[in-house]
Amino acid sequence: MNLAISDLLVGVGVMPFIALSIMNNGWVDCTDLCLYVGYTSSVYCTASVLTLAAIALDRYHSIMDCLRYSSHCTLWRKGAVVLWIWLQALVTSCPPLLGWSTVSYIAPMYSCAVNWKSSPSYTAFMAALSFLMPAAVILFCYVIIVRVARSHARRIHNLEDQLQRNTGMPSSSFPTEMTSERTSPRCLGAHGPSTSRMVYHLSGRFVSETHGEVGDGVPSASDHTAGAPQTSSHPGSTSSSNAASRRLFSFLAQHAPHGHPHPPHQNSNSNHLHHHGVVRLFLVISAFFLCWTPYIGVALVQATETALSCKSSLVPPSAVTFSYWLVLLNSDINPLLYALLSQRFQGALRCLKQKIKV
Repeated sequence: MNLAISDLLVGVGVMPFIALSIMNNGWVDCTDLCLYVGYTSSVYCTASVLTLAAIALDRYHSIMDCLRYSSHCTLWRKGAVVLWIWLQALVTSCPPLLGWSTVSYIAPMYSCAVNWKSSPSYTAFMAALSFLMPAAVILFCYVIIVRVARSHARRIHNLEDQLQRNTGMPSSSFPTEMTSERTSPRCLGAHGPSTSRMVYHLSGRFVSETHGEVGDGVPSASDHTAGAPQTSSHPGSTSSSNAASRRLFSFLAQHAPHGHPHPPHQNSNSNHLHHHGVVRLFLVISAFFLCWTPYIGVALVQATETALSCKSSLVPPSAVTFSYWLVLLNSDINPLLYALLSQRFQGALRCLKQKIKV
């Protein structure tokens, strides 16, 4: 929600003034408005970048510390993070209004913005605090998530092979996304006519939990590891471990293709979902760096030229225009990557469409 708000403010609070600037050929007599637009655009873009880093951290903790995630990442703490994002954006964007750097009309940008070449120290400060640090956080978190996903995929593949050898069942009949599945009586024998099997990861082991309805429907459960000693099966550990094991695959599998909200439990589909999640992470990282790196690079080059007292600039006006519009484009790309590609979002749209038809 915070990402949507910051990106919406970039579109609503910056783009109309750029259109006004293009039509009026600059802002000659609007000094206060120029300061306002330059300051607010810096705040909105900084908040958007910091929110992307916060989302990456949230996903990282939800996977790496999944058992305690729900108790640690409460609504109040998330609210505090959002508040800190906006406070940091407001504070770090204030110095140009107080004399450290300046806000002025930049002709190649067709807008008022911070004049990065006016203060090399402030440019370096903002580049480090508002780009380099968030970029490092985003890259670190998503690389670790991909590594964990690949590790889980290998473990689940090995588990399927081991269960197949132990029970004689085909590997396609076991869940590959940590979801329950009905199995036939001839495969389970003593487990009764209606049995569901759930496999989850607990304390470094893969645990297979079988629930069956015996006789008149009274549920029975047996927990056993594949080729390992029996583990504790009290309700608290079962529910927490089940949630823990599903969290990673719910993150990677929530962007399954249309028409396959519950894909068949096969290795090829599991690999496809894993590949789809990795591709989406790659798109998220690539979009951020492709949109922000040119702009930060141009700002640092301009600041370096000022520090070295260079008489001519190596940065052409077209490069300034292109890099600035890429930054604005990032706010348009984020909703596509973080919402429209999500299966939950697509499901909500389909439900809304059905309600509208009704």
